[in-house]
Amino acid sequence: MSDILAHWITEYGYLAVFFGSMIEGETVAFLSGIAAHNQLLSYPKVILMAALGGIISDNVLFYIGRYFGAKILPKFKKHNDKIVNVQKYIQLHENWVVIGIRFAYGLRTVGPIIIGASEVKPFKFFLLNIIGGSIWGCLIVSAGYFISGLILSLSIHFSISIVFAIGFFILLMVYLKKYILKKIKK
Repeated sequence: MSDILAHWITEYGYLAVFFGSMIEGETVAFLSGIAAHNQLLSYPKVILMAALGGIISDNVLFYIGRYFGAKILPKFKKHNDKIVNVQKYIQLHENWVVIGIRFAYGLRTVGPIIIGASEVKPFKFFLLNIIGGSIWGCLIVSAGYFISGLILSLSIHFSISIVFAIGFFILLMVYLKKYILKKIKK
């Protein structure tokens, strides 16, 4: 069974990382870092594919916001306060918001739509999104890669190691969410 799984990962892994990063970015990027650590995938290629998937999906969402944001954003009634705060923050710190929005838990999908509905110029978004996507791809894939190495070097049962790694990653994401939302509310 594990041989079949390893074959599927090596055969379709890069496509899965690319498309998975578009849909469920952090989870796929983190898990692909684990696969790279276990030498099922190439570490640099995984970073590249995760970054490209994130960059392309954020560009698509930006243009959706640019052309349809006025119709779409009012439908996010539950997140209206966040949307207003992000719009204010965009006016003050446009560059940092574009680079960092992918790290804001809860704003991963709607964030680029909000940015697209604002006054951010498309070419500027494109360049800053490349920077943000590259940083994001390196950080999240590397987190999976190095945490996998750390956990596997411990002398505890493998399944407990995986649970620990996932728990640590979730705690890290929750911390980043609170930190970024605190910055946005200021």
